[in-house]
Amino acid sequence: MSIFAKLFILLILFIVLNIISIYTFSYEKYFSDTKKEFPLDDNKGLFDFFNKVEYSNSDFTITKIDGLLVLSGTFSNQNIANQVVDILKINRVSDIKFVQNSKLDKKILENIYELIDYLKDFFDDGAKIIFENNTLKIYGTLKDIAYKELILTKISNITFIHTVVDIKEPIVVENEVIDNVNLDNKIDILTKDEIQLLINNTIIENKIIFERRSVELTPNSKDSVKKIADILNIYNSYKVEIGGHTDSRGNKELNKQISQDRANSVKSLLESFGVESSRITAVGYGNEKPIAKDDKDGLSEINRRVEFIIGE
Repeated sequence: MSIFAKLFILLILFIVLNIISIYTFSYEKYFSDTKKEFPLDDNKGLFDFFNKVEYSNSDFTITKIDGLLVLSGTFSNQNIANQVVDILKINRVSDIKFVQNSKLDKKILENIYELIDYLKDFFDDGAKIIFENNTLKIYGTLKDIAYKELILTKISNITFIHTVVDIKEPIVVENEVIDNVNLDNKIDILTKDEIQLLINNTIIENKIIFERRSVELTPNSKDSVKKIADILNIYNSYKVEIGGHTDSRGNKELNKQISQDRANSVKSLLESFGVESSRITAVGYGNEKPIAKDDKDGLSEINRRVEFIIGE
């Protein structure tokens, strides 16, 4: 038999064997044997690895101290704590602990973000937002009763979690609310701290602002300085320090000079409204005393400010 005949026979046998294999092969059995699944079973497989980990919620507290927001509590790691500080505009941290299996619900953070400006602007020092045992608690004394309805409405929108609210109304001095009206009748009532509060409220209502790249105050800001001058002229036994502050953008020495020039400008305006020069001190602090965290470019509208500090 020639070699070509042998090759031909082998080719025929190969084709026949393939045909037999195709018709007799069990595809169902093959796939059922080779396909592996992770069972939803607490005792087996990959899911057991994950289900063994029990997570607890992060408990934390945000407290207003000296006008600043201070964070304390437990978080899973430093990175999470840093993110909370950035998102909620926290000024300082205190007593932070790390618990590996703790977690922070994004929805909780979103709702606290909606309340954080209220805590800083509308409450006295000592006010707190607490997240503990899956409960959101808001405690504190308001600066003005007018803020109460606004805050309660905002809190009422938080429906996915239990909330506890203990908001106290501001203290009234002898049944009188301290304001800018009829100051002559309050000379014997107001203490230094109450006069400071009176001036602070004046600035909250209308912040001291300067014209762009100038030491000249805007017209509305001049009105605020006039109200402060009226208070100082009535309570003329007290002195006042005018503190000029900037954010951290730019040259440090230049910022200090700008803040000094603007503080001097306010001092001159107070003098023009009848406040004795000997009672006024003007100090430019530049960016040495921030009350908020600047952004990545060194900008902060909150840090750019003028403060009036009442002294003996």
